[in-house]
Amino acid sequence: MKQAQKNHDNPLEDLASVVREMVTDLNDSIRCITKKPAGARLQNLRSTVYTMEDSTVVHRPAPLERYTKEWSKFISGSKESLDKKAVGFLCWVPEIAIDTRFLACVKSSGMDLNRRSLAGLIRSCHCMWENIPPENPSVHIVIGLLNRYRGTDQVVHKWQAHFDALLAEDAPQTMAGKLLRSGKSLASFINEWRIEPLSVFFRKVVELAAAACRSRLGLPASNLHVLLFRDLLPWPGWKPSNFKKEIGDIILHTPMSDQSQETIQRFILHYEELGDPRLSANRIKWAEVPQKAKDRLIHWLNRENPCLFPEHVYQQGKGWVWKQRVSLWDPLSFEHGDRQ
Repeated sequence: MKQAQKNHDNPLEDLASVVREMVTDLNDSIRCITKKPAGARLQNLRSTVYTMEDSTVVHRPAPLERYTKEWSKFISGSKESLDKKAVGFLCWVPEIAIDTRFLACVKSSGMDLNRRSLAGLIRSCHCMWENIPPENPSVHIVIGLLNRYRGTDQVVHKWQAHFDALLAEDAPQTMAGKLLRSGKSLASFINEWRIEPLSVFFRKVVELAAAACRSRLGLPASNLHVLLFRDLLPWPGWKPSNFKKEIGDIILHTPMSDQSQETIQRFILHYEELGDPRLSANRIKWAEVPQKAKDRLIHWLNRENPCLFPEHVYQQGKGWVWKQRVSLWDPLSFEHGDRQ
């Protein structure tokens, strides 16, 4: 029994010795670390945090009714000023943010806006872009508030250096030019500039960029062709009527290379919002596309597949089924000169 107890005690003593050694090593490590200045410790972590801070996407804050009530009291005269929290929230309410009374209040208060508030102001201007006439005083005040920023945020510094691409009268054209020259995808470009991708302003940017890419359809394939069909046309912020007009302009564009024509056909046939215009199921999707463009596309498609194409038809007892149908109509077959 005593022998068994002795064998049992030895491992416990060994374990205690190991623990004591670990504690000693930890204490030595702590003393070594604390001798270094705070700025020299955890450099990798600090770099990562700064990177994350620079790349943080600023989102619109959740709606708070009390701040809109404060605004109502302010414009009614029952409240003399707006506090910083109210200003920070109201910068994200487009109808209020571009109001000269709100901006004058912020300007006269001497309040320094942070990146979040400035992002809200720029977003509000972009969302209300069609309602802001040229030389609007609100835009000038926003530019002044932007230039008053003295922080270290690199995105705001980019906005300050290129306000002509954000808030000037011809800013959409300037921004579209930057997009085309950047060689980046649309998502990467938006991420670089940290602007609202579904605003009226950015819709104008996409429309201008698409038109510029369209003008190069007669040239050999390039990055702009990729940008057009991969990013610009599938962008979800298009007005349906503007999108259909752009599709029509693309189909009718001349001159056009064979490769561009093939790309257009492939895009249209696989794009859910368009599809083959010869199919009755897609008739509504093509309603706003100019008839001349539809005729030209059908002419292209019939040259490759002049006889058969599937149509969704209703059969008694079977319901809706796919059926091969013979196509005898080519709207441009009489135009012998049209081979594009």
